[in-house]
Amino acid sequence: MIPLSQRRPRSITVFALAFFGAALPAFFAGLLKIPDQQAHLQKLIPAMDWSPDWVIVWHSAWLSIALIPIAMVWLSAVRFARWMVTIMAMAKLWVVLMALPAMLSYGLIQPEVLGSTLLGLFAVVMLFTPASNRWFADKGGDDPAVFE
Repeated sequence: MIPLSQRRPRSITVFALAFFGAALPAFFAGLLKIPDQQAHLQKLIPAMDWSPDWVIVWHSAWLSIALIPIAMVWLSAVRFARWMVTIMAMAKLWVVLMALPAMLSYGLIQPEVLGSTLLGLFAVVMLFTPASNRWFADKGGDDPAVFE
């Protein structure tokens, strides 16, 4: 683990903020529509009795899952995380692009989905800057506070 006292490249910091920011719209949208989410989740997973508390737990779990790649990049400079985030963002972009014609024709454009997708793509770009490449190449560099 790279010490928290060690400076991260600006692109890594921007990635963390953007990726977390991309996860927040779905989280808040779910919390603002708990009854709708409760009905949706009841149809999706009927074996579970979906109380409002469980809906909050569900959305909190998804937000926590978004923190995993952030921790992998921020705390450990894990190269795999860069590609995992890239593949996830490309898959999300593909789904949004496939659904966009239907969303436009039925007037179902959800700004939080489009904004989240764009913010996620911006986060991915931040992982491929020269400073980020150096961050991943040397695993965050040497920490002068560590003596051998």
